[in-house]
Amino acid sequence: MYYVVGVDIGATYTRVGLFSPEGTLVEKVRVGTPKVGGELAIASAIASAIKELLSRWGGSLLSIGVGTVGPLDITSGDVVGAPNVPIGRFKIREPLKRLFGVDVYVVNDCVAAAWAEYLVGAGRGFRNVVYVTISTGIGGGAVVDGHLLLGKDGNAHEIGHIVLDLSGRFRCGCGGLGHWEAIASGANIPRTLEVLAREWRGEATEAYTRALGGNLNPEELFRLWRTGDRFAEFAADFLAEVNAAGIASVINVYDPEVLTVGGSIALRNPDFVEISAARVGNYLINRKPSISLTPLGDDVVLVGAALISIKPPRELLEVLRGASRT
Repeated sequence: MYYVVGVDIGATYTRVGLFSPEGTLVEKVRVGTPKVGGELAIASAIASAIKELLSRWGGSLLSIGVGTVGPLDITSGDVVGAPNVPIGRFKIREPLKRLFGVDVYVVNDCVAAAWAEYLVGAGRGFRNVVYVTISTGIGGGAVVDGHLLLGKDGNAHEIGHIVLDLSGRFRCGCGGLGHWEAIASGANIPRTLEVLAREWRGEATEAYTRALGGNLNPEELFRLWRTGDRFAEFAADFLAEVNAAGIASVINVYDPEVLTVGGSIALRNPDFVEISAARVGNYLINRKPSISLTPLGDDVVLVGAALISIKPPRELLEVLRGASRT
């Protein structure tokens, strides 16, 4: 029996899935993304998970596809400075290719997700598809006129670093100011809430008190929002407006027919996403596309990574051919 592997490297967890050559998921495992151990630690964790899966199912590998947090160097298959991963620089393609002797394809995680949406998800049958993740970080991927966008280094989709605030209040993990990710990503929401709490002139609610101390995480924010906590309502409204402006900026740039949203914050809070999506029109110049949560759920990157290795986009093959000649 032959298999392909899809890998989803996130800031918190790494998922590894065993797939049939047709793209059917056989089994997946989840491990914590290593925080120490050097540039080979993450590849070693992936290799161990692959070996674990193969030990249960037998058979041989045909290829490996990886969707990873970025930014990356797409020609080498290395991540070169991920702001939300303690091991900011790490190798993927070379160690996995050496260990398993198969082709290894490495793209940004949201690029893999966009490929999944385009081939088998909400974007199937359309030529212009965008995927947005609102999770530990914020990112995106786009298929425009049937072409998967990559960019010179594989980073043509770093939408989380769109600048949405000029006040200097919000610093991103990458060092930049006012980025979408700096304001509304899971990693940065507690700091945003602390800033908002210092500016709040309303009653001292539970959410306010916790936010002022930097102790209000996204899960608790949305729980308190649903209970009617006034500060939580104010903060959620602010974040919804930021997300609406960010999503609208993506639509204005890529002009998609279909835009899907995923990531842990979005998938766990569909009511919040609905509010954000309803406000997108306030910032648009392009015609509003269909906006929905990804039907592929938490597996969207995993499925996309497998499909990248089963049906590699010609844009990626051209990049890899060029790299092999240099």
